[in-house]
Amino acid sequence: MIKKLLSCVLMASAVASLSSCLKDNEEEVRYYNDTAVTSFAITTVNKYTHTIAKDGVTDSVYKSSYDAKHHSFYIDQVRKLVYNPDSLPCGVDASKAICAIATKNGGAVVLMMASKTGKDSIVYYNPKDSLDLTRVHKLRVYNTNASAYREYALKVNVHRQTGEELTWSHSDAESLAGVSGRRLVTRRGDIFLFGVKDGKTKVWKGVNGNFQQLGATFSGSAYKNVVAMGDYLYLLDEGKLTRSADGTNWHKVGVGAQLERLIGASDKKMYALSADGIVVSDNEGSTWKVATLDDSPDNLPTENVNFIVVASNINRQTYNLFIIGTRDGKTKIWRKVEENAKNSQEQPWAYYPPDDYNKLELPALANLQVIGYDGGLLALGGHFNKFYFSRDEGLTWLGKKVYDLPKTFGKSAQPFSMARDDKNIIYITKDDEPTVWNGRLARLGWEQNQTEFTK
Repeated sequence: MIKKLLSCVLMASAVASLSSCLKDNEEEVRYYNDTAVTSFAITTVNKYTHTIAKDGVTDSVYKSSYDAKHHSFYIDQVRKLVYNPDSLPCGVDASKAICAIATKNGGAVVLMMASKTGKDSIVYYNPKDSLDLTRVHKLRVYNTNASAYREYALKVNVHRQTGEELTWSHSDAESLAGVSGRRLVTRRGDIFLFGVKDGKTKVWKGVNGNFQQLGATFSGSAYKNVVAMGDYLYLLDEGKLTRSADGTNWHKVGVGAQLERLIGASDKKMYALSADGIVVSDNEGSTWKVATLDDSPDNLPTENVNFIVVASNINRQTYNLFIIGTRDGKTKIWRKVEENAKNSQEQPWAYYPPDDYNKLELPALANLQVIGYDGGLLALGGHFNKFYFSRDEGLTWLGKKVYDLPKTFGKSAQPFSMARDDKNIIYITKDDEPTVWNGRLARLGWEQNQTEFTK
């Protein structure tokens, strides 16, 4: 079959050459021994979009033309591979695509189509014909004298999810049953759970999807005073500041008698609440100094205190810090820009005062928990009816349906803890229950390929 196909291609080339010679006897026809694929692109393809009406039942599917020019295909000449590192979006119909394939020295392209029987069929490439890219798995380019060819594997990546799906799973540990006062803390790639059992704070660590109890024990209120900074966990217990690299072995690093509560840390500094307001340490808790506030410390939260760190997209040594909680039944939000570059000026903590014109403020939810997520702030509390999301640094908050909890999670208000790890996995666990839930927004788990290269 392939010989017949190549014969047709070469005969057409010969006729074209003879015709050219008739016009100009001095024009020379050259045949090249080398060839290669130099570019591959999808020029025309359709996309199907699935929508659901407000009633949550009626659905519709819309067909539209999708511009795929931003999805570049890489040509790996060493591995002989053609692929797109940035996957096409969910809904793209790759079975009917028009492609543009360029070759070196006018090489002829032949496509290898996979079949259900396991035997390949061969198709000559025509730039005007649509291709079923779900079946094309190899392509060959023959040199002009048909003495050799170069074969490439073709991999067309298409997302199977829209990216907005949030899938939940859970793990159960019998030792967590009856554990109250929980606090989830993430450190690098690890997740720890601190909770009160038999009147004492004890420690669990997530290992291969399960939570295993460690041997450390602290006072009953110590679970409120745990933060992670760098490679260590820090815990304040009865005026003593200790740290651990594994959650089991703890060593004293300072005295925190003046500290009322350890609340959080960036990669450079640790923060706590005291009678003077907010205090900060830049030497891993050895010494502390009072931070500058632009408002009265009477507006600092006293319940459900959350400390959130969001790294700046502009300066790698800059962090946006948030303290969000409640006090006297009202939401309290503070923000600070922490700059750690040389000669940077110290910025004060700024309070968000109540705004009667802002109808999208974060409500004072019972058991409020807030984390940094998807470039913004994500809050949950009350009867777990919905998540609230802020894209503008905590000024306005909108309910996000995409973050729906699993149906078996329940709707009764009770204390819980929520955290996020460095893989964008959200962890949630309720007091007294043996379950720890975890979920991630699909697109935040997609691999980020390098698309720009510089010397």
